[in-house]
Amino acid sequence: MINFLVNTALLIPLLPAIVAGFKWKWMDNPQRYFSVMLWCIVLISFSGEAWVRTTGESNLPFFHVYILVEYLLLMQVFRLLFAGAVGKRFWAVLAIGFAVVWVINILAGEGWWGFPDYIRALEAIIILVVVSLWFRKMLREKKVLQPERTFPFWMFAGLLLFFSGNFLLFIFPKFLINTGKEVFEAIWIVNAILNILLYTLYTIALLWVRRTVK
Repeated sequence: MINFLVNTALLIPLLPAIVAGFKWKWMDNPQRYFSVMLWCIVLISFSGEAWVRTTGESNLPFFHVYILVEYLLLMQVFRLLFAGAVGKRFWAVLAIGFAVVWVINILAGEGWWGFPDYIRALEAIIILVVVSLWFRKMLREKKVLQPERTFPFWMFAGLLLFFSGNFLLFIFPKFLINTGKEVFEAIWIVNAILNILLYTLYTIALLWVRRTVK
């Protein structure tokens, strides 16, 4: 069961990435940056898996890179989606600040081979705050009568579900991992399920990309 879920969680990013390829010519800028993020994630994830299979060593360095790439490209997507409501400087501070912390964590913190719990937790906090701001903005403006028929709604819904569901794992990974084999397996089953749901919602988001979008 756990192997099936883990393998599915590894492969699932391919689904929205493939959809993004078919929808590319109809996308606006936020959707294209989002698609680039998906393709980068597929490349990093598959490279990390190939590394493990060929060397037998940990692929945690790939996870560190995954986090940085995911975060920076999401910040660019957010900047474009919040255009006119939030200044560019705000997103620049979030992007540069996180990148600096990421580098410090690599050089003087957990290092390439340590589990990136602190940096992942920081990413989760920032993204959950941004997601909350977007839903608040959407509800206050009431410009979109059917938000569930839009790309941003499903993208933000996926981020909310994934990062809120995994928050305790990001904050207390070492404690949770040391609680026993059964608990450890249950945690990673939940993580795999949330990962599958995240990329399923990403796929739904991309299915709402229409020909009329320029």
